[in-house]
Amino acid sequence: MSNVRRLAAAVLATLLVGCARHHDPVRPPANQAAPDFSLVDQNPSSATAGRVVSPRQYLGKVSAWYFGHAT
Repeated sequence: MSNVRRLAAAVLATLLVGCARHHDPVRPPANQAAPDFSLVDQNPSSATAGRVVSPRQYLGKVSAWYFGHAT
């Protein structure tokens, strides 16, 4: 049970830090829309693999975007 509590505390702390209101030059303010973009889906196991995808396709739905980079 203590592991579950630690995990819950870590998740809560991450959310609180991530939701803190401060000026971030990369992130637009909450009342401003993020810039539109589109990229080719590189995930071979994705339903949209090889196709161009954009956040506009997911308006009104919960979505997460990850931009990984390996060297």
